[in-house]
Parts: sequence; C-alpha cells; structure tokens
Amino acid sequence: MKLLELFKSLHDRLLEFSRELKFDKKDRVHFSQIALYGTLIEFAGAIIILIEHRGRIAVPSVFRSFLEAAVELRNLNSDPAYIEHMYAGHVKHWLDDMKEAKTGNPYLSKIGAVPNLDNAIAKDESTLAGLRAKKKGPLTVFQRFELAGMVQEYKSMYNSLSCDTHSNIRALVDRHFEECGEDFNLAYYKDEPLESFAATLDGTVVLLLQASLDTHKAFESRRVADIESMLVEFAAVRREYAA
Repeated sequence: MKLLELFKSLHDRLLEFSRELKFDKKDRVHFSQIALYGTLIEFAGAIIILIEHRGRIAVPSVFRSFLEAAVELRNLNSDPAYIEHMYAGHVKHWLDDMKEAKTGNPYLSKIGAVPNLDNAIAKDESTLAGLRAKKKGPLTVFQRFELAGMVQEYKSMYNSLSCDTHSNIRALVDRHFEECGEDFNLAYYKDEPLESFAATLDGTVVLLLQASLDTHKAFESRRVADIESMLVEFAAVRREYAA
C-alpha cells in the first residue's frame, strides 16, 4: 500500500529532523511542545507497528490518543499561555488522586501514606482556584478541540474512535463479526485489509505533518522547507488514492 510506505518514510525522516530541534529545557512551554511532538511521532510509529504486526484492533484507540495530543500541541503552538490550562489539568488529576487516597483506596496506598497529605491537598486546591480565577482552569476534551478549531473532527472522527476505546457494540461488531451468508463467524485477529486503514493513515499523516511544520517554525528550525516539501509529496500520493 503506497500510503503506508509513504507514512513510514515520513515518520523516519521527521524523527531524524526532530533531533535538530533546540529548546530551553527550563522553559515549561518549550518542554511541553517538544514532549507533545515526541508523543505524536511515537504514536505514529506505534500505528505502523500495530498495522504490520497483528495489532490492528488497537489502531483506533492509539489514533484517538494521537488526535488528543495533536489538539494539545496545536493549542500550545498557537498560544503559549495555553500551558496554564494544561497545568490546571495536571493539578486537578493529582488532587483527585490524593483525595481518593484518603478514602483508603488500596491502589493509591503509597499516596495515602504521604506525610502531611492534607497540606498538599490544600496547596493544590489553592493553586487550582487561582488558575480558575484567571479563566485558566482545566478544559474538557470538547473545549480543547473547540480552541483548536476542530469541532467537526470532535463530532465525527473523535466520536467514532471513542466507540473503539470504550468497546461498545459497534466496535465489537467491527472487530469480530464476519458475515457468512445468512449466518456469521466470530473472528479473533480479524484480517482487516490495509485499505480499511486508509482514513486513519491519512488523518495521522495530515496532523503529523502540520504539527511538524508548526513546531519546526516555532523553534526556527532549518527543516521548515523540507517539511513543506513533504506536504507536497503527500498531496501527490493523496490525489492518487482519493481518485
């Protein structure tokens, strides 16, 4: 499949280019941009591995995580102050863990045993309240997509991908149902044709290339022109399979 081969080539080249990015390790915005970009590259690589090595059932769930990371990076590249929303989400998750640990949840026993846990909770509650007062509180997934200008993607592909992540009936039928006349067979490790992943591969490549371009521009990389050429290369292949 030509699209998959191009995807693999683009992934390898972008990984190589990423080694040239220079950033301030002490700047939390820089760190988060580079870490999110690395997440996109690794998720893209994981999708390739899953497709080629009997892991196709997991591709939609990985692509969903890829999509969320792409939205975060787009928002952060557009507005460095977005880091406050990300930090608020980070604080809220820790607060949830610490409060649950106080109930005696055995899976959070190490957190529950932390000395002065109440003080830590009070400190994070104060931090979160301050962020919310500045309208920089935690965002829902929809709010993140909305800020990124991707509401249509949220209401279409993200909704569909969530079906797989939550293993609802639609996902179970797609994964394991094989029509056989008026009957059906139950299939494990269903041999999905590569063509059935065209939309996922297309979406991954589009988002990865755009994120790469935005990130390399943000860090004034010398690879901007190379990535623009890759977009042209992808557009040519896209016209072939779209036809």
